[in-house]
Amino acid sequence: MGVKKEPVAAFIPVEPVAVIPSLSTEEQEKARNDAIQRYTELRRAFAWSLHRVPLEKCPASAFLHRNKGKILLPRSYRAVDGHDTQLVRSDEDLNMVVYNWYEELVNTQKEKRKGVNYVTSDGILPKRHEYLGPDPRIAGYEIRQDGNIHIRWWDAFLQDPWLENDKWKIDLICDADGQWVEA
Repeated sequence: MGVKKEPVAAFIPVEPVAVIPSLSTEEQEKARNDAIQRYTELRRAFAWSLHRVPLEKCPASAFLHRNKGKILLPRSYRAVDGHDTQLVRSDEDLNMVVYNWYEELVNTQKEKRKGVNYVTSDGILPKRHEYLGPDPRIAGYEIRQDGNIHIRWWDAFLQDPWLENDKWKIDLICDADGQWVEA
């Protein structure tokens, strides 16, 4: 049985795509789909690996309507074991909140987990991120109808974009300047 090679982050050049009013509906839809494909590839390429300290800040204020809110933190891959909730303030960095949460050790005596530890099977000093998949990465955050912040996960080993029990997709719309922006 062969060993799957470690995923390599690729640099993807960005080309601005604008909608030209003279394009037909089919051509505009093709341009939109191409932009979605490129934007998704960028999101995957720049997703930060959860077992490393994040290099960029993500202010919680960009996702909160008030001064504080909640972020949902899955306990296992695809949130099979449910999720924990962490209160965040608008002055906090979401990336560091998530990193600090998943770097904590799991007390296997207290917490009964159904999920698999993808790093080690012996359970010696397991950390929370070890239950999220072979190579869990944060591709971003989003607010859903429940008003909570949800994490967009990208597993580079499994090539799986997931957000709790389903997959996430990027949707783009054209702004007044003819640039594609996330909806």
